Amino acid sequence: MPQLFENTWINSLELANRAVRSATWSGLGDDQGYVTDRALEFYRELGRGGIGLIVTGFQYVMTNGRPIPYMIGNCSDDHVEGLRRLAEAVHSEGGRIVAQIVHGGSRADQAFFADGDELWGPSAIPFSAKDKVPREMTRQQITRVIEAYTAAALRSQQAGFDGVQLHGAHGYGINQFLSAAWNRRGDKYGGSVKNRYRFLGEVMEAVRGAVGSDFPVLIKLSGHDFLEGGLVPDESVEIARRLVDDGIDAIEVSGGSTASPEGMSPSRKPIAKEEEAYFADLAALIKKATGVPVITVGGVRSFKKVQTILSEHKADYVAMSRPFVREPHLINRWKSGDTSRAKCISCSGCFESGRKGLGISCKVEREQSAKKR
Repeated sequence: MPQLFENTWINSLELANRAVRSATWSGLGDDQGYVTDRALEFYRELGRGGIGLIVTGFQYVMTNGRPIPYMIGNCSDDHVEGLRRLAEAVHSEGGRIVAQIVHGGSRADQAFFADGDELWGPSAIPFSAKDKVPREMTRQQITRVIEAYTAAALRSQQAGFDGVQLHGAHGYGINQFLSAAWNRRGDKYGGSVKNRYRFLGEVMEAVRGAVGSDFPVLIKLSGHDFLEGGLVPDESVEIARRLVDDGIDAIEVSGGSTASPEGMSPSRKPIAKEEEAYFADLAALIKKATGVPVITVGGVRSFKKVQTILSEHKADYVAMSRPFVREPHLINRWKSGDTSRAKCISCSGCFESGRKGLGISCKVEREQSAKKR
């Protein structure tokens, strides 16, 4: 029976346990996407926490693919030195770290664009009703984005990361190509699931060709968009099978986006004990269909739930996000024998400080500290 605390492998990467820190925007890049000293300490602390695998907050691969402020960039060779220091910070504490890379597509925010940038999407369809209509990408622009993903993956490898994760979920660029909610193209990149997968397939081919067969390439994939016309599980299973054929090493299964109905977004609040692991059944479908390592995420808060997911073979790894903001050493605590529930109350207040350029931090802890002053 799989256990949380046992060594496993994803491709060439050996992991000390089955816990994953799911990609979480940290709000610790500067205005140009460079790694800050606060970012180094933030990730170093995660490295001390005993987490089997840390996935960075998403790094933008082009300046017109940046959806939120204070992101760390991976779109210029000038970013490599900071990325190298970030990877070294985690490695110095015995951790393992994968860089998540993204192009926001029509979710990108023009407030953060460089001069001359345009808002691009698979089709001229806004991400949500309140958003701007993007320009439907030309074949040449699609090629540019594929090249940007490839260059970012190579930079990640050169900077010393242990692998790379493509962000194919939550309504960002790859997810938009995969989903008929945003992809209404009439060419070979639109229509059937096979055609909607073509963009991701070309990204996979280019990235794998650049980094080689031994370098782990993972993806975060939406199992369900919870949106009219969006991805449904049967389509996501087909996409997962195609990813396996194209050499993916592990699939993290998530779902929804901020365009989904209330209560169906990736980060839900609050989370009762019976609502934990709300994407685990989607992960189980993809695990059964593919046979590659599958990571589940979504409201996991208890050691007991982690062990249940593993024992029922719903996933091979269990990821958490917000709990590690409040308790970066949660896995070490559980390993020591204190297996009480994570202290995170799922309020998402951690992101408030990030939007101010101060980096994400637990709102409860901030308020408690303020009262002590």
